[in-house]
Amino acid sequence: MSTQWRHQVTAPRFMPLLGVFIGAVGGGVYWIGAQIWPTSIAVVLSMLAAALLSAAAAETRAPSLGTLGFVFALLVKYNALMALSAANLPYRLPANLALGLIMIAGEACSRALVVSVLASPGRAASKSASHGDLAMALVIGFTPAALIGLPGLVGLAAAIVARIAGVAYFRARRPALAAAEFDATQQLTELCFYLGTLAAWAYI
Repeated sequence: MSTQWRHQVTAPRFMPLLGVFIGAVGGGVYWIGAQIWPTSIAVVLSMLAAALLSAAAAETRAPSLGTLGFVFALLVKYNALMALSAANLPYRLPANLALGLIMIAGEACSRALVVSVLASPGRAASKSASHGDLAMALVIGFTPAALIGLPGLVGLAAAIVARIAGVAYFRARRPALAAAEFDATQQLTELCFYLGTLAAWAYI
């Protein structure tokens, strides 16, 4: 977003029009999200979209945007896990253990996908992973998702898509990824695993 454009849209005469645009985007995100996830998640996603647009228009610096994204990611994760606490697995488990298995799957697959970044070209110089490391990490990391059944596999697919898109975005900004990008990849893929799993459960 150019500085000239920011100055134009934040001029006093256009500020209400900017509000209309941001509100429309937030409302659109809510409407789309509500078709897939519980209302609480749709609301948080719409708030995030509106906040990011507002920050961009106000020339908020990158660290603030990073903090904003982290806070909203926690809110979405909380609401997703709350909704998943009522999920039923294909087999019987003692009460309250199903969510534990889902959390194991989310944490495990997200870290396996980080290893896949470490094993790929353009990795950070201080970290690396061999093909053997990658194979072992993928087996260990993906197995819990498979144990959940079809929703777990859908969540895994969502996490893989998030890994590909997220790393492509980070590398477009800086080819050699740093620790912050690896952490962001783990957080993003874990969150998308939960969202994908929850969306699949709604239709199964």
